[in-house]
Amino acid sequence: MKINLLITGGLGYIGSFTAKNIFARNKKKTYIVDNLSRGNSFAKKYSNSKILNVSEKKTQDFIKNKKINTILHLAALTCVRESIYNKDKYYKSFKSQKKFIKLLKKTDVRYFIFSSSLSVFEGSKIKKNLSPYSNYKLRMEKYLKKISSKNFKVIVIRYPNIIGSDPSGKLGEKNNFISRIVPFFYKNILAKKKNLLFYDFKKRKFPQRSYMHVDDISKINIDVINNFKRFNKNFYIFNVSNRKQYSNFQVLKELSKLMNVNPNYEIKQISKKESITQIYKSGDDISKYIDYKPKYLNLKKILKTNLKWFKKIY
Repeated sequence: MKINLLITGGLGYIGSFTAKNIFARNKKKTYIVDNLSRGNSFAKKYSNSKILNVSEKKTQDFIKNKKINTILHLAALTCVRESIYNKDKYYKSFKSQKKFIKLLKKTDVRYFIFSSSLSVFEGSKIKKNLSPYSNYKLRMEKYLKKISSKNFKVIVIRYPNIIGSDPSGKLGEKNNFISRIVPFFYKNILAKKKNLLFYDFKKRKFPQRSYMHVDDISKINIDVINNFKRFNKNFYIFNVSNRKQYSNFQVLKELSKLMNVNPNYEIKQISKKESITQIYKSGDDISKYIDYKPKYLNLKKILKTNLKWFKKIY
């Protein structure tokens, strides 16, 4: 079957890089729907975009008209901390996504890739005290497993923390609604403000995360799409990471070095709903299906790619 792809939330961080790399490979712009609640209009140049909410019937009509058979679903709110303070917003997002998936039953979509998160884990186990964000991701995974079939195959990709920009400074993350770790640190360093680091005083540990460059994540997305014939089962879950974890203190220290300043910070107790460590072993081994070779493995190398982009937008 010839793939005809739609990326939901395609003007956001991951979506824009995925569209950019599809265009670089194929010289063809992919279809995107995005409501621009968190996306950026400057990313339109890499795609054929339509400004829509995924749960609208207009999106279903768009999918039918363009004969879409494959969806990379990235349209979602994506912050653990924000979800704790704004539960209603995340619940509405969850309901909207479920409505969207139900709309797909009346289309020709046969392959569905769902972006999930490693934040569902504490160590190697599903976290008991999940944040609303992680809880909704896990609930959506279970729902998709239930409705998956030979005519609606589902691949769930649990992403790690995603950072980085195009080293040329032409594309990167811009989100004025939430504070992601690297832009947050960078802006505070520029303003000569103290950075807030979360810490578990009982365990005497900074939280650690697996960080991957957004370009590597986008290429995983594309390789999964291009190798659907290798996925024989109706449902898969892949835990994707760089195999190495870094603390928030290590990220601040490395970024401060690149900016030639001394790190300035204060420490606060981390919420019980946030993990100290996350899994970095794979359930299903994604390397059996795609050529999984991240370009950016070193934290310093990943952080360095941000410098031109951050100078441009901050």
